[in-house]
Amino acid sequence: MNCLLASSLSLLLLLPAFAAATDSNFAEDPPIVGIDGHTVTFRATKWTMPGVESATAWFTANGKTFPLFGADIGADGHSNMLSPDKKTLLLDPVIFGMLSLENGEEKLESQQHCVVISMETGCVLADRWATYCVGQWKGNQWVSDAGDVLTPALETKSPKDLLKYVSSIEPAQSRAESIESSLDFLSPESYMACHPPAQNVQAYNDLGFYLAEGGRDELALKFYRGVEAVGKRTVLMLNMADSLWRLNKKDEAQRYYREYGEAMTAAGKAQKIPQRVVERSKLQGMKN
Repeated sequence: MNCLLASSLSLLLLLPAFAAATDSNFAEDPPIVGIDGHTVTFRATKWTMPGVESATAWFTANGKTFPLFGADIGADGHSNMLSPDKKTLLLDPVIFGMLSLENGEEKLESQQHCVVISMETGCVLADRWATYCVGQWKGNQWVSDAGDVLTPALETKSPKDLLKYVSSIEPAQSRAESIESSLDFLSPESYMACHPPAQNVQAYNDLGFYLAEGGRDELALKFYRGVEAVGKRTVLMLNMADSLWRLNKKDEAQRYYREYGEAMTAAGKAQKIPQRVVERSKLQGMKN
């Protein structure tokens, strides 16, 4: 089995293709409607890399929409790849990258995969090679033309297992890069759909901290906000404030610094408030 979190795509991810403005001239695939009206839609995208024409895939359920893959990942899909019970969809995401040749020229490369999507949650359950998507549904099992049988099940590594894998990696930047590469092309939102923050509060907070420590504050905030939606925790407010501050989102950072300071004071721990919190939140007398 080729687990999504174990795929080796480092060559193509060295120089990812970054998405830019929407290109209305590109033909999008029609939306795919699954169980309970949940949809996967395809947004036409203009890429900065010449020769790339693709769309990005988005999942919508219960009024919430999020990308299934990273911003630099193309995808397309067809309704015949939706299971008869409408609970599972196969998609073929494509990663684009520029390969540097020995003569100094660059060549556009792409790598295509076949992934399994839960239409109930938007979780990317599993990853296979591209040829796996050539096949058909027999009942609610996918049978590839090569004779492989897929019964949809969660294969993505849990946050706790991911933490065990990266915890001993040094320095901090290498640890953050390892977390990011372990997610491969999976979006943080889809990963959290696989492993809900409510059951992984501490693990996501720790992953966010490691990412921020290694300079990946934007990605760290994705996981912090997932935990915040479950309920605010004192240490989370400080972590969010620090990341927001480094991203130059000072106003929002100050609000979290103030909330952290107030929570610490209410708990009788004002003396443990870091000096930067006092300075950045402009709260006077917090340690008095």
